[in-house]
Amino acid sequence: MIKLNEFIHVPNALEAAFTYTSDFSNIKDWDPGVAVSQKRSKGGTQVGSTYDLTLRFGPFRPKMKYTITAYIPFSKVILKGRGDSFSAVDTISFFKTPTGTRIDYEAQIFFSGFSKRTEKLLTPVLKNTGRKAIQGLEAKLSGENRIYKQSSWFFSGSTLFDYIADHMILPGMLMFSNLGYSFSKRFWAKNHETLFGQKVVITGGTSGIGKAAAIKLAEKKACLTIIARNRKKAERVRQQIIEKTGNPHVDFLIADLSRMEDIKHVVKKLRDSKKTIDVLINNAGALFNERKETVEGFEQTFATDLLGVFYLTELLKDCFASTGGRIVNVSSGGMYTQGIFVDDLQNKAVPYAGAKAYARAKRGIVILTRLWAQQMHHLNVTVHSMHPGWVDTPGIETALPGFHSLVNSVLRTPDQGADTIVWLAASKEAGESTGRFWLDRRPHETVLFPKTGESEEARQVLWEKLNRLTRPFETA
Repeated sequence: MIKLNEFIHVPNALEAAFTYTSDFSNIKDWDPGVAVSQKRSKGGTQVGSTYDLTLRFGPFRPKMKYTITAYIPFSKVILKGRGDSFSAVDTISFFKTPTGTRIDYEAQIFFSGFSKRTEKLLTPVLKNTGRKAIQGLEAKLSGENRIYKQSSWFFSGSTLFDYIADHMILPGMLMFSNLGYSFSKRFWAKNHETLFGQKVVITGGTSGIGKAAAIKLAEKKACLTIIARNRKKAERVRQQIIEKTGNPHVDFLIADLSRMEDIKHVVKKLRDSKKTIDVLINNAGALFNERKETVEGFEQTFATDLLGVFYLTELLKDCFASTGGRIVNVSSGGMYTQGIFVDDLQNKAVPYAGAKAYARAKRGIVILTRLWAQQMHHLNVTVHSMHPGWVDTPGIETALPGFHSLVNSVLRTPDQGADTIVWLAASKEAGESTGRFWLDRRPHETVLFPKTGESEEARQVLWEKLNRLTRPFETA
């Protein structure tokens, strides 16, 4: 048996909190582990009321039936649930306080058959699931927008399937491949949303994943601006996109995103256009096998993959429409292997290794995503990060030839790598949360290995250092 105990305090009056919570048809609105909940019995909420639940379990949707066995108005409700190989008893108690209502939640979960053997593995998962569910109830009753945050064990909104796959090395790696993409795709709903008339800015949109994403965004009728380094290549890709999609609203701006002066210049052009931005996609990135510095004195991996992303996004924060917008930050699965070293952001202290420097920068992108999500949620700007999996791009073949030759047969196509970028830019579901890390349209936790996570203090130090390094360009 697994036992869960959580409590929250909400500003709602006792009667209102009890009435809403005890009606389990509402659970889908506050528990990220529940996809569907329907009341099957007639009449009001009472002893004997039954509910059919469909749970989120990776690509699977197991069923569960709940029945109210005790119902004491404004004080306590007890429900018993049963699935194929597990059962549960949920006890929810309510207490009036001077400023609202305290809600105590207790669950006992029992396994049978083969599932009983997985109880030790599932204990930390289910405890975190219960914690996130009660936090979801707190947010719902308090009328707050949810900002999903990483926990050391279980990322809010992730599924048990994702947790197990992520924490078992071989399944986790396979999910990065084209096999993982094909498996995940089988369970997706069609993404019919368009971006008609919306201003979308994407960096690095002339090759690889970025080009594939740009084509898909143009197909969705976006007004697309590509930020690229090479003018001839950008013009050629622009014409290709227009011919392929029939969308004439494609233009480009030229900037080397490792140079802060270029970023400042391109932002001025975007501002001068007087067009608000609906979606910003920070896709550009590069992996360098030798340590070099830019003309501005920054280590080039750090400048391209982290500092430049920070500076561009900060300068464009007030360019979003008053109704809100979206930011999509492209990270990498490699970030799982590295933490952020705030005392050595420019990779000077240890022998330089290109793959590690790249992974650390992409870890920084995930951290910035959380910070921006917290800062911008009141502006209705959602901020997500994602990783595209292992994708067959010219950059990977050049920078990591050994890795490329080893896994070439299971690498994803650029279109497959770009799918979640476009889905995050357009889908209704992605706009309903902020601060998450995605692979194949599903959120995943961001810390899998010890010492790769970071403290709140480290996050703030990172922010302050990036801000300090870019501030001189504002007055230059």
